[in-house]
Amino acid sequence: MRDGVRLGAIVYRPEQGGKFPALLYRTPYGIDNYDEYAEFPLNAAKQGYAVFLADVRGRLRSEGEFEAYRNEKKDGYDLIEWVAQQSYCTGKVGTYGGSYPGIVQWQAMAEAPPHLVAAAPEMTPIDSHHFIYYGGAFSHPWIDWFVPYILSDKRKRANDHSGTWDNVQAIAEWDKSDKKQWYNYRPLIDLPLLKEYAPEYYQWLKHPDLSSWWDFVNMENDFSKFRNPVFLESGWYDAAYGPQGATDAFNKMRKASATSLSKEETLLILGPWNHTSLNTRKTTFGEIKFGANAGLDYDAALLQWFDNQLKDQATHAGQGGGKDPLPPVSIFTMGENKWHAENEWPLSRAVPTSFYLQSTGPEKNTGVLTTTNYPKEKSMSYVFDPANPFWDRSYEKSYPYDQRENEARRDVLVYTSAPLENDLEVTGEIVADLFVSSSAKDTDFSFTLCDLYPDGKSINLHGLDAGYLRMRYRHGFEKQELMKPGEIYNIRIGQVFTSNLFMKGHRLQVYITSSKAPHYDPNPNTGTEIATEKNLMPATNTIHHTKKEASRIILPVISRN
Repeated sequence: MRDGVRLGAIVYRPEQGGKFPALLYRTPYGIDNYDEYAEFPLNAAKQGYAVFLADVRGRLRSEGEFEAYRNEKKDGYDLIEWVAQQSYCTGKVGTYGGSYPGIVQWQAMAEAPPHLVAAAPEMTPIDSHHFIYYGGAFSHPWIDWFVPYILSDKRKRANDHSGTWDNVQAIAEWDKSDKKQWYNYRPLIDLPLLKEYAPEYYQWLKHPDLSSWWDFVNMENDFSKFRNPVFLESGWYDAAYGPQGATDAFNKMRKASATSLSKEETLLILGPWNHTSLNTRKTTFGEIKFGANAGLDYDAALLQWFDNQLKDQATHAGQGGGKDPLPPVSIFTMGENKWHAENEWPLSRAVPTSFYLQSTGPEKNTGVLTTTNYPKEKSMSYVFDPANPFWDRSYEKSYPYDQRENEARRDVLVYTSAPLENDLEVTGEIVADLFVSSSAKDTDFSFTLCDLYPDGKSINLHGLDAGYLRMRYRHGFEKQELMKPGEIYNIRIGQVFTSNLFMKGHRLQVYITSSKAPHYDPNPNTGTEIATEKNLMPATNTIHHTKKEASRIILPVISRN
C-alpha cells in the first residue's frame, strides 16, 4: 500500500500463459477460510481470469492495524491498481464479494481507480450511518460480528492469551455462550466485551446522529465518480440495509453514474434469500420452500457478466459471450415462486394502495385491515417494557417463519384483512403511515407485513429488522427531537421491500410493536442519551385510527388483469 503496509494474498491463474483480466476479492474474514470452500476462484481461473484473494489491512495474512472500514477506500484503490500492473494482467480489473467484501468495493469505487472495469457488491448498504443506526436505532449485532470474527486475530497480534487465537474456535465458543447477557448490558457505552480490541464500536455509539463523521464509509454522494457498471444482488430476507442498498444503488447508477456503460450495464437481482451465499440447491429458507426456481447459479451468472465487461467480445463469443442473458432487473415473487424480468425499480405500474388499521373493540391487541376507513374505535395501546423486548429468533440470518409465537405477546398489535377474493401481488417498498403517541419522551415503532395462510400460519415477507423508527429521529437523522408525552405524531416508516403474491383465500396481516431485539438496542424510553443510560422505563404506546388520524399501510399493488 502507499504507506508501505503489505497485504497477504492468494492468487489463482489460468494454466495457459498470457495476459488475463483480473478479479479481486478483499475480506476481513480470512482468505484461507474462503479458499477452503469457495468454488468461484477456481471456476473463474478456468474461465480465463487471474483471481486475487486478499486479506484487508490488519487481518490475518496482512500487515497493519485493522479498524473496521476506515482504510478500505485508499487500500482498495492501491490494490486494484497494483493488480492491474502485474505482467499477466490485461489491465482490466473486476471486483466481487458480499457484505464486508461488498462494501469495500463501493469504498474503492469512491476513489475512482482507473483500471477498475466492473464491480459486484452484493448485499451491502451505500450509507454508513444507516448501516450502523437503522431507523435511528443502534444495530446491536455488531457484538455478534466483533466477538467471533475479529477479536481472535486481534489477541494473536497482541500475544494476548486471555482467549483463543483460532477463528473457528472463537465462533464455536460464541455460539455456545449466553449472548443475552451482553445484549441486555447497560449502559451500552460501558460494555466490557469489546473495550480492548474494538474501540470503533464505542466511537460509533458516541456518534448517533447523521453527520460528516460517517463519511469514511458513506458512498451516497460519490456516484458521479463511478465509471464502471455494477452487478447488484440482495434478498427479501437480507439484513435490512441490503435490499435498500441494492435498490438505491441501482437507481443512482442508472441516473447519476459517470458513463453510459455504467448506466446501461448495471444489473439488479432481488430474490427470496437472506444474508448468505447462494447456489442452485439453496431453495428453502426458514419454514418456506420456494421451489427449484429460487436456486440461483450465482457464480455462473456473475462470470457471464464479467465476461461481457472484462473480455474482448470476439474472444469469448463462442463460449456464451455477448449480450448478458439477465434483464436489467430480476425479481423473485414469493407466493407464486416465479422470476419476473423488469427494466426498472420501483415498478411504475405499481399502484399505492392503502389498507387502514382499525380496532375491533377495547382491551384487545387485534384489529382489522380494510381498504375503507370506517374506524370503530379511536386507538389501540400496549405497554412496551424495554426490559422484556420482542425477540426475533431469526436475528442471526433473517428467514421466514410463523409469527404466531410473536402474536401472543401483549406488546404486539395485530391487524388482519378479510380473506382475499382474488390473488393480490405486492411488489416494492412497503410503507407504514401511522398516527402514534406515547407516555414517554422517546420510544420506537416497528411494523412487519405477513402472509396469513388459510391454515393459520402467518409468514413474514421480509426480515424483521426492516421497518423501524426511533421517534427522536422522526424528522431526520441529523437532529434529535424528543416527543411530548400524550401528543399525537404522524410518522412514516418505510425501507421494507418485498415481492409476494397473496393467493386467493389468504389474508394480509400487519404486526406493530416497539422493539426488535437483538437487532436494535431496546429504547429505554427515558429521552436521555441512549448510549450512557442504564435505567429502563416502560411506556404506553398508542396507534390511533380515526377519520382524521387514519393510520394505514401503503402497499405497491401490481395489477394482474
